[in-house]
Amino acid sequence: MPIFSLLRNVSICALILPLATPVQSAEVATLVVSSAAGGPLDVLGRMLAREATATTGQTIVVENRAGAAGMIAAEAVGRAKPDGNTLLLTLDTVATANPHIYVNSKFKVGESLDLVSLLGTFDQVLVVPSKTGITTPAEFLERARAKPMNYGSAGMGSPGHLMMSALTQDSGIKLDHIPYRSNSAVVNDMYGERLDSGFLTIAGVLGPIKEGLLTPLATSGGKRNPLLPAVPTLAEAKLPGLENFNESFSYLVFTTKGSPPEKIKAWNDLLSDIVKRPSTAETLRMLDIQAYDSSKVSPAQWVQQRNARWEQIVRDNNIRSDQ
Repeated sequence: MPIFSLLRNVSICALILPLATPVQSAEVATLVVSSAAGGPLDVLGRMLAREATATTGQTIVVENRAGAAGMIAAEAVGRAKPDGNTLLLTLDTVATANPHIYVNSKFKVGESLDLVSLLGTFDQVLVVPSKTGITTPAEFLERARAKPMNYGSAGMGSPGHLMMSALTQDSGIKLDHIPYRSNSAVVNDMYGERLDSGFLTIAGVLGPIKEGLLTPLATSGGKRNPLLPAVPTLAEAKLPGLENFNESFSYLVFTTKGSPPEKIKAWNDLLSDIVKRPSTAETLRMLDIQAYDSSKVSPAQWVQQRNARWEQIVRDNNIRSDQ
């Protein structure tokens, strides 16, 4: 057989080979989601479970365990049997910020969990109530220097808390932090003008922005966000201290420490395939989950880099829990 025909046949076979199945036919996998039902993380988790089940034929149960900035869910997976059948879907802050906030916790991510996959990243947007009349980052900083201002977040160590702490530290302004239980509660109090500002997940405030209730001032990432293409990044404003501002978060999947490496690889291959499928593209777009290029920086390296950044922010802003 000519060599080109042989290579062509090998390539065709490679294309039609099924993905390795992470779980055996008699087993049930559990995907523990570190948020309540109905939020972006839950929507992502149920989409992953649905697609994975359709691909492998295995039963994958989604279990919501919200609370303590993801620590409750992380500890549950850390205590599971190390067979690779229990997964954790969470924000990267569980591994990058929490270790520096919950310093008294006996639970250590590196000792209890193995990283499976980095599914994608997401930005945040700096917003103010439209009634403030503020329309640019420069005006926001000027107002903050002229009079006391506050901001809300979904709680200590949440993405909104960390992002605004990075902004205030890099720009030199001061804002009072008011913690809430959820981003929706933050938005509600911005409507009522009890809050002056917030750094919020873009997908969660598109509606209020389109309705003219909130004004987007800038996004947090290194390039303009596809959901808000007309809104500049903070770095574009070229304000002192913010010229290189480029912050984002990610969705990570972990499993119990000591799980079989071949099963971890199989899960990673399957999940990486799912987030590239046309059938999931619209859901990922609406959740503002942007593809991650692991050829430049591996997921493990990305976590290490973000860990170093948030360690500095947490320390310098005295963000700490006694729990």
